[in-house]
Order: sequence, then C-alpha cells, then structure tokens
Amino acid sequence: MSFWDLPDKDETAANVDAFLKGQINRLARQAGCKLTDIASPDFSNPSVTRSRSNNVEAKMYRGLQAIEALQAIRYTMDKTYGLSPQILIKYYIQHKPVHVINRELLIDHDSFRKLKTKALCEFADCWNSTQEVFEWDDEDKLDLQVY
Repeated sequence: MSFWDLPDKDETAANVDAFLKGQINRLARQAGCKLTDIASPDFSNPSVTRSRSNNVEAKMYRGLQAIEALQAIRYTMDKTYGLSPQILIKYYIQHKPVHVINRELLIDHDSFRKLKTKALCEFADCWNSTQEVFEWDDEDKLDLQVY
C-alpha cells in the first residue's frame, strides 16, 4: 500500500457495515441503554454478593466504555455530510426498513444502495479523526478502510 492508493469503496463499505451491525447492538447491551437515546447504564438492581464487588465495578467500567464507544459512533455519523448522517442513523441505530427510509428521505429505491455505500465510506473517513477526538489508545484504534 502506498500513500497514493485509494480505499476500495465496496470493500470499505462492507467492512463498515459489518462493524456497525456487529458493534452497535453489542455495545448497547453492554451499556444497558437504548440505542435511540444513548442513556447511562442501568445498574439499579445488580445481583451481587459482597465478595463479587469487583465484578460490579468492572461491569460499570465496561458499561461506561460502551457508552463512550456508542457516542463515538454517533459522533462519527453526525460528521458525515449530505443525506449520509440520516441514512446511517435511521438504518443502523433506529433499525428502520429501507422502504421507510426511502419514503422519509425521498430517495429513489435504486439510489439507496449507492447512497448507503457513500455514507459508509464517509463514516470510514471520519472514524480515524473521531478516535483522535476521543483520545483512544493506539491499541484500541481501528482503521475501517480497506485498500
């Protein structure tokens, strides 16, 4: 890979699609929150004995990390431009069907796939800067672009 190589649009879009589908729901479960409001984790009824207090602390820490990751994903979606943020949010966070998104955004049925691919590639472009904004360690950073 050289400096001048461009990312493969289809492979990058597929990589981001797999990332968003796999991570968003997992992180939401880990955080104990709904995707639509990205609320604080709900630990109101932890079933823990005194000897397992470190487990509660570890669970809360993982939950807070998951919330931060969800916020980073949403922040990245908002950093894309045009119809991309709306497409990404409606499809991956709100889980709306394609025909509903097409109707709400007045998108031609045939154009949705191209617009979604464009949105996913924009997400991959913005993801690197988001990781810098959230000041993640180098071992936690992930490059979503495929060359």
